[in-house]
Amino acid sequence: MRVLLLLLFLLLGGCATTGQVQKPQVLEHVYLEPVTNKTSEEELDVIFSRVADEVFYSDPRFKVDLKPIPDRTLIVKPTILSISTTAVGYDRNDVARQYMMTIKAQVKLIKYGFKKPLYTFTIERYDFYNTYGTASEIEEKRKECMDRIGRQIFREVGERLLVEGSKEVK
Repeated sequence: MRVLLLLLFLLLGGCATTGQVQKPQVLEHVYLEPVTNKTSEEELDVIFSRVADEVFYSDPRFKVDLKPIPDRTLIVKPTILSISTTAVGYDRNDVARQYMMTIKAQVKLIKYGFKKPLYTFTIERYDFYNTYGTASEIEEKRKECMDRIGRQIFREVGERLLVEGSKEVK
């Protein structure tokens, strides 16, 4: 009797602890619109468009299409709203050497065929760069900072897309 109870306990206990592991949901179709730049910063839309492509195409959770498919595609429409740079570090001669760059972007998720967005959200991220070196090296550091901020923003967009977009697109 004890053996039977022990066997029953092990079987029931084993069933309770074994669960199904859900695979991450893959959106059927995602289309990336080119980034719109509403700032005066040149090349920011180019940098962000390249970063968006790299982030979304390299993430296996997304299937990015070259053309949207009616009633199946979720369109990601990013817009850069603002960019600001603030001096945060100085050398012993009171020359600004460390800057904090902040970029604010708005993203609309639109189901293809509809005009009104399903979701609109704003993301603001920052990063730092220094101004040691030649003018061209400093400019390269600024662009690298924009690139890093763009990656932060589009990773956040990807996470929100999986949460918000998966509710609507099946």
